[in-house]
Amino acid sequence: MPDRLNDEALDLTLKQVIISAVDEATRRGAPSVEAEHLLLAIASGHDAAGRTLAAFGLDRAGVDAALRGERERSLRAAGIEPVAEERLLATRQSRPRWGATVREALRRADFSVHRGRRRAERERLAVADALVGILRADLGTVPRALAYAGVDRVALVAQLERVSSEGES
Repeated sequence: MPDRLNDEALDLTLKQVIISAVDEATRRGAPSVEAEHLLLAIASGHDAAGRTLAAFGLDRAGVDAALRGERERSLRAAGIEPVAEERLLATRQSRPRWGATVREALRRADFSVHRGRRRAERERLAVADALVGILRADLGTVPRALAYAGVDRVALVAQLERVSSEGES
């Protein structure tokens, strides 16, 4: 993942989603931007990736509910009763750093598959590629949240790949 948001390797559309993920992490008082923040940012969008998530019940509210459910289950597994979300918010004075899960998600995303396409088409598909990178994780908060929510990640990835291939026609 490029360490700077002004890196030319990032398509404009993906850059805007990543900035939204940073804002999401900051709003939540998170010390690092993680895959869950990127997923929330993508779910908030109205592009092909956001519409595909919504078709699977994962609009922003659906993703937020899945993440909340995962947090509650994880706390209970540790013998801790969940607390109100407002009590979990920390006050941050600095920008969150890049977390391991978002770095790995963007590494798993295959942005090169669309290199031969026009820039506008690459930008349209870059967010869907990033989403596929998030969904291909086997471990972590996002895979657990989606599993608890009953989301078929394989079917979701297949649908995103169909959306990407439709742009080829």
